[in-house]
Amino acid sequence: MAVQLKIRRLETGETLIAEFESFADAETWLRERPQNVDVLGTVGLDRDTGERLREATRPLDAGERARVAKLDAAAEAAARAALQREQEAAQAALAARFEEAKSADPGRLMHVAFERGVGCTNADPADPRPLPDVVVAAVQAWVAVRDEWVHPRGQYVATANLQVWPGSVPGGDEDGRIEPGGQFTALFGDPPQ
Repeated sequence: MAVQLKIRRLETGETLIAEFESFADAETWLRERPQNVDVLGTVGLDRDTGERLREATRPLDAGERARVAKLDAAAEAAARAALQREQEAAQAALAARFEEAKSADPGRLMHVAFERGVGCTNADPADPRPLPDVVVAAVQAWVAVRDEWVHPRGQYVATANLQVWPGSVPGGDEDGRIEPGGQFTALFGDPPQ
């Protein structure tokens, strides 16, 4: 059975897959692990086999531990920087959407979230519009109907996500205020008061 190990060259940080023809070959190589090669783990082996190989591995010396710490710190710093860039980009995109929403049609669909015990909220963080009473009433009625559906099974609607027209309803029929496709989750038990 071929054995694969994920390894890292400590001078460069390069990661590779080392393949051995047998467990015994891998175990021998690990006991004599070359200088400045770190073993990151096994590929596709069960936990017990991986643990046996881990126990066979020659421990890192002080110089190797220092190189590992330096590589790990650099990788962590790079990950933090990437996360920071992603967060900044997301915040900029949200701010741009918020600015666009200020001049958008106030009668456009609203994404409304319902949570039992909390009520209704505008679920779009870039949408500054408050929820009109007509939207809250429509969502509550929609939830009440779904409660009737799930109540015979000992459940109640806990959360819902809906698209709701806050102003005039296209076609003029009040039954169309909530767009088809709303989703809800139900929980067992009695709804909290």
